[in-house]
Amino acid sequence: MVRIEFQMERLKTEMGQSVKAVENMKTGIDDTLKAFDTKLETYDENVQRMKAYETKLAKTVSEKHQGYGKNIDDKLAALENKTVETLDKKIQELQAIKDDVFTPAVAFKARLDSNIAVVTGQTIVFPTVLFNEGDSYNHGTGKFTTPVNGTYMFTIAFCLKTSKTLVVGIMVDRTKYTVTLFYGAGYYECLTGDTVAVLTAGQVVWVEVLSGGSTGTIIHQNNYRWNTFSGALVHK
Repeated sequence: MVRIEFQMERLKTEMGQSVKAVENMKTGIDDTLKAFDTKLETYDENVQRMKAYETKLAKTVSEKHQGYGKNIDDKLAALENKTVETLDKKIQELQAIKDDVFTPAVAFKARLDSNIAVVTGQTIVFPTVLFNEGDSYNHGTGKFTTPVNGTYMFTIAFCLKTSKTLVVGIMVDRTKYTVTLFYGAGYYECLTGDTVAVLTAGQVVWVEVLSGGSTGTIIHQNNYRWNTFSGALVHK
């Protein structure tokens, strides 16, 4: 009887120890879960902080990108404007050089269309225009107006009847630039005269009779004898 009671007491003691061990194990598990929950909360907080930082960083990058983009656009626009200004300046410089170097086509030639008699002081009009580059010769007045500054050459040719005399001058604004005497020594002989003149734009050139020297028809014109007035810009 005593032995049975002793064994029961020992069994009771062992069971108490087992229960205590289980309780201690449960307490440990609870502590572990509690610690894990704490760590999980800390992890969630860290995740939220990282997300907030990521959002802030993305916003900052976007703002910087916009700022840099605007700055780059402004710099590109300034560079484009400067480039256009530089090109315009270079074009103007090249145009000025071209204007200084390039000699435009200025030339004319006209002739009489019939025999004529002339008197002193008369401007000889050559009505038939052979060419008129630059459109500076007026076939109605017989006068040429210089379109640009430069060196010009003018030539006259007259065919006179036998024993007739003609003195003409190539005039520039009423100033004689050349005076030539034509005399019909042979059969309707043709002679020439010329001059070179450095002129400015707007000056007027014509052929004027300085002395007829004879009466009646002096200048003879036909298909084989052309009386002409010509001129050309040779250098600007």
